[in-house]
Order: sequence, then structure tokens, then C-alpha cells
Amino acid sequence: MTPQTRRVAGILLIVLPTVVFGGVSLLTLLINDPAYQDNALRQDLWRAGHAHAGVLLVLSLVALRYRLSARVLRPSGRR
Repeated sequence: MTPQTRRVAGILLIVLPTVVFGGVSLLTLLINDPAYQDNALRQDLWRAGHAHAGVLLVLSLVALRYRLSARVLRPSGRR
């Protein structure tokens, strides 16, 4: 594992709990505040943003893993 790959994986793993916290706060707002559901645009935009963030984080970690296991040649011809 290269230092750059390790750094990217570390950043992604640090960002992941913030997305989880966003989901918990969204769920808390939906359960405890009935006025939150009155504004459909705010509800839809926040839900969509949170879902996309989680999916992109997981996809990035999976892609990083596949990139490490693939033997890709650099433009210079070295591995």
C-alpha cells in the first residue's frame, strides 16, 4: 500500500462517521420535529445529499481496494 493510498483511505474513513452523524441527525429531525416535514424541498435535498455522500464514500473505499489489487502499469512502463 502506497503512502498516498493509505492517506486517501484514512481521510475516507475519517469522513465516514460524519456522514453517519448526518444520518442520525436527519432521523432525529424527522422523528422529533413535525415542522421539518412541512418543507418538502428542504427534506428532499437533505435526504438526497446525505444518501449520495454515503454511497460515494463506500464506492470510493471499494474502488481503492480494487485499484490496489490490480496490476496497473504507470505511463513510464513500471508497476
